[in-house]
Amino acid sequence: MRRRSPSYSNNNFEVPTNNTCLNNNKSNQQSNDGTDDLNSNEPNDPDDSRLTPTIKSAKIKDTSSYIDIPKTKKSNHVSTNATTNLALDMDISVAKAFGASKPRFPIASSTLPLTVTDATNISSKIPTSSISSSSSSYSYLSSSSSTSMSSSPSFSRTKLSILSTKSNKRSRPVFIERYPNDSTDRDGINIDDMIDKLINLNDTSRFKQKQKSIPFHSWEIQLICSTVREIFMGQPNLLRLQAPIKIVGDIHGQFNDLLRILKLSGWPNDTNYLFLGDYVDRGKQSLETILLLFCFKIKYPNNFFMLRGNHESANITKMYGFYDECKRRKNTKIWKSFIDVFNCLPIAATIQDKIFAVHGGISPDLMDLKQISKGILRPTDIPDSGLLTDLLWSDPDTSVSNWSLNDRGVSYTFSKKNVLDFCNQFNFDLIIRGHMVVEDGYEFFAKKKLVTVFSAPNYCGQFENWGAVLSINTGLICSFELLKPHSLKKNQDNFLDMLF
Repeated sequence: MRRRSPSYSNNNFEVPTNNTCLNNNKSNQQSNDGTDDLNSNEPNDPDDSRLTPTIKSAKIKDTSSYIDIPKTKKSNHVSTNATTNLALDMDISVAKAFGASKPRFPIASSTLPLTVTDATNISSKIPTSSISSSSSSYSYLSSSSSTSMSSSPSFSRTKLSILSTKSNKRSRPVFIERYPNDSTDRDGINIDDMIDKLINLNDTSRFKQKQKSIPFHSWEIQLICSTVREIFMGQPNLLRLQAPIKIVGDIHGQFNDLLRILKLSGWPNDTNYLFLGDYVDRGKQSLETILLLFCFKIKYPNNFFMLRGNHESANITKMYGFYDECKRRKNTKIWKSFIDVFNCLPIAATIQDKIFAVHGGISPDLMDLKQISKGILRPTDIPDSGLLTDLLWSDPDTSVSNWSLNDRGVSYTFSKKNVLDFCNQFNFDLIIRGHMVVEDGYEFFAKKKLVTVFSAPNYCGQFENWGAVLSINTGLICSFELLKPHSLKKNQDNFLDMLF
């Protein structure tokens, strides 16, 4: 079985380690459509495939300015006065065991996140006076202004605290007209209603019994896709973001776990998000997952960001479930609409010039960040090789000393030295990536210069892994919020039943 952890860090908090996870069997969800050859030349690794050539199209406008995320509520992680300064490579984390109860939107007033750690702090705070609180439009900061806000990211522990959060921000309703040029036609979508319906979908007994079709018209889904596509095309390939922000790794259609994340990490009306990709395939509810994320992107375009993963591809979704789910529950036309959006997703992001975020990893071809911001033309599929492929497919590997061919059959693996060279070259203090199942939900590599974040607990029902969300506050102090795998929660509940 392929190694799932890229490093040997000692995660000495209350996250159990389990080395008995089962192999992730190859998906048998192949396309029944005999008219295409997208499934040909499947690589050896089950999470891998050969891809079609790049499709070049009109070049979009790019910017080197920052996207200033509106300042939101105060961080739930309360800093304390420290007696010890800790370096970035110190493995310190915040553990949060998320409940499995169903949320309602917006629920901030009823959320009671529990943060459990010891008392220690690290770096000094960064002034936030220059951060705009406006959420109505993008605000672009000059390079000099943004540089003064940069600081090295640090991982911190905080005191035990139970914080009640209340939402003070209610944005205006968003209504998308079906026929905007026809003033006599009032058909359209209320995004708030769509979000509320999606969030409460699994509570509907009738839906639980059927769980076949999704209760939305095809034209509604296509309208959401066309709307969010324009939003993505209006934003750069390389997002330049500001903290505070929360980073979410792979979801893979685990819709209930996405709701758990949003419930206790914060709804987008209160919390800034960056998702690292791999939203669909594998899980049973990829449609609900991607629709909810797209609706939030439409509702909060300035503080809800999504990157592309290797599964956001026509080829991969044909192999590992999303195509079949669309065909079974609706039709293949909506699958094509989703693919049109996937081909327009941003590729990577930087946070205050100190943190680089991407789905897969780094590339030996990357010499200048302008290769991402200006060299990749969207819309595009993912090619067989090259910079875009590496950013979405490459992996860290402790057993190599330099760039090596990836066992997946696509792209490369990179060494600790490659990570350190990359950080030195571009002046980054941390690389955040997903793409790999890790047992504790996160895993460090290369002297804590790289961290893998995986947010789908008990992945595919086979790995008893935890899920994680990486929280970055305005001082670039980082902490982890952990999702307990369902199997562990069930075992604990059974144990308590035996006791009482």
